Amino acid sequence: LICLHHPNYLIEFQLIRIQRDINCRPMWLKLSASCSGTASSVCSDWYSVSKQTVPRKSLSPYLILFPDDTTDCLLYNPHEKDIIYIRAAPSRLLASCGKWLLMIDSQSRLYVIDVFSGNKIDLPPLESLKSNDSFLKRMEDKDKEFEWEFSEGYVYLLHTDEIRARLWIDEKAEEIALVWFFDSPACFLGFYKKGNAHYDLIPITYDIARILTGMLCLILRGYCLYILTMRRFVRVIDFSMKQGFEEVTGIDPDPYSPIFPPLRYHCHFSIAVTTLGEVLFVTSTKNNEMAFRIYKMDPNAEPDDHMPDLLDVDSLGDEALLLDLGITVPANYTLGIKPNSIYFTHHNLIHSKKVWNKVDHVLPPYDVDICVFNLSTKTLEPFPAPSNMTLKDARLIFS
Repeated sequence: LICLHHPNYLIEFQLIRIQRDINCRPMWLKLSASCSGTASSVCSDWYSVSKQTVPRKSLSPYLILFPDDTTDCLLYNPHEKDIIYIRAAPSRLLASCGKWLLMIDSQSRLYVIDVFSGNKIDLPPLESLKSNDSFLKRMEDKDKEFEWEFSEGYVYLLHTDEIRARLWIDEKAEEIALVWFFDSPACFLGFYKKGNAHYDLIPITYDIARILTGMLCLILRGYCLYILTMRRFVRVIDFSMKQGFEEVTGIDPDPYSPIFPPLRYHCHFSIAVTTLGEVLFVTSTKNNEMAFRIYKMDPNAEPDDHMPDLLDVDSLGDEALLLDLGITVPANYTLGIKPNSIYFTHHNLIHSKKVWNKVDHVLPPYDVDICVFNLSTKTLEPFPAPSNMTLKDARLIFS
């Protein structure tokens, strides 16, 4: 406990963490609400920090921003237009969930970090991938190059700059789950849940039924994984058991199982999963302005209907869609989550790529466009980053 005497006030701070470097990065402090109004009279830096640490009013989600010209990431309050600098290691953001980020460092090690406290959870090495007929091996003296070798002798060269991922964290239940893959294009997925010392391998191109092959979109909700396959079938995998996983949709589903119809016009698309586990199909188009449409399969379609009609979902009710995660959540005024809205920072966050720079292992850049779309009014509200900043990545922080 640090007591700071001011001519007119006695202010008490509980020191949680100090982050300083030669550029005088701001400190992280916990300031009681009763003292927050006096912080400005002590120090402008403390005032800026205090606005991030007192109980939140109804504002808007925070943003974590990754500028093009630095290895730092910035925690940004778009409502107050305030920036808190966070010193970042030379790591790349893979996924986010709430206040947690999934990162991969320069030596291809995965970890999860709390953007507020800096608490870090190290994850198993990539080469701990568990499989009966193959193994992942780091190439000697290489930080980013791996070999995926089969027992028959086939070997594939992989590069960790091609890794993408999904993350799920339930802080109340103290649960963590994540899935990653080499998007070159993806041949398998690696799944992790709390307590494991390895990743379970999920094949998506071999040794599975044809309707299950490939991946267009990927959603992780708790210990359930939803994959939109190349044939637009929704494959569901459950990891809630102690060991391994279960194919909820079956290991050999009917080839004429219901699928989503092909799109008749150019647009971005993805799937989303509601709080009740219903799968939605989300499309977005961008002409003069971004517009979204949400569909679901007709629940009254005939059982043998291979391609049921899609029904418009005009309202999400008291829920909002977090498109980056592919899930709906209850509206939350304190966190700035408005009902019947779509929050997003990208159009193609998890969309398996076919065209990329194979020589330099460079995936196509994300289209960073931070907005909320109101389904009732069909209007778009931007979350502008600082005007002098060009971003290579960004995520909304709901916490």
